[in-house]
Amino acid sequence: MAVETKRITQLPDKFATINGLETHYLTTGTGHPLLILHGGAPGGAARVIYGACIEPLAERGLTVYAPDAPGFGLTGFPPDHSVRYRVEHAKAFATAMGLERYHVMGNSMGVLPALRLALEDPRVARVVLISGAGVDVPLSPEAREMAREHSQYLNSYTPGLENMRTLTMGTLHRKELVSDELVQLRYEMSIGPNYDARQGRTDGQGPEPMPPVTPEELREAYEKATLILWGKDDHGNPLERGYLMFEVIPHSELHCFNDCGHWPMWDQTERFVSAVAAFLVDP
Repeated sequence: MAVETKRITQLPDKFATINGLETHYLTTGTGHPLLILHGGAPGGAARVIYGACIEPLAERGLTVYAPDAPGFGLTGFPPDHSVRYRVEHAKAFATAMGLERYHVMGNSMGVLPALRLALEDPRVARVVLISGAGVDVPLSPEAREMAREHSQYLNSYTPGLENMRTLTMGTLHRKELVSDELVQLRYEMSIGPNYDARQGRTDGQGPEPMPPVTPEELREAYEKATLILWGKDDHGNPLERGYLMFEVIPHSELHCFNDCGHWPMWDQTERFVSAVAAFLVDP
């Protein structure tokens, strides 16, 4: 049997100055705007995390905007590493792109900013949340310990190609998809200023963390239809969290993928794109 491989998007790099910060982004498509926010693991960047699905999503009727967050990828080093800064940066990016009405999608560390955008920005239409915290839900002791150990493991990463290969083997469930191209790109996005920025976020000297959204907040103020996506084999952010979020987020639905780890956009690209397009393009 041939080994399946997936090419990372070769879309051209674009840059815009957002709140004074040089911001890298990818964009393609002609349909309804979709702003996608990536996660915060080492090497996190739009081209790395969403690189297999940006063009397929555009082909299904969306205009995709995929910025690198402050301190990630090819975006500049921010003056503030807080989640609040990231939320305001995302709002300003949407304004700079001229988005009068847009969907938002966030994965992992991008879930909380996506939820805050949905709560605060009336331009947001629908929301997609992928494998991430962001809502204050009562995890079991086993799930809390799993998430804690995973966070410690990510924070222990030191740059190196083989270290990044090992890390990516843990991110994806389907090991055959961990290509040299993906490992190399993710490694390059984890070194230099990006590594310094990560240390600034995790050394205990950074800003106070933004609290998760509470169920009370959601009941009182949240009106956006929301799709929650999760991998059954995500061992860092367990499916239990996704189900509990589904229970408390109004107007939500939950889709779980088999044979899938923390990045369903890689492990199950075709099924992921179909689920997202059905929710955002043909609701």
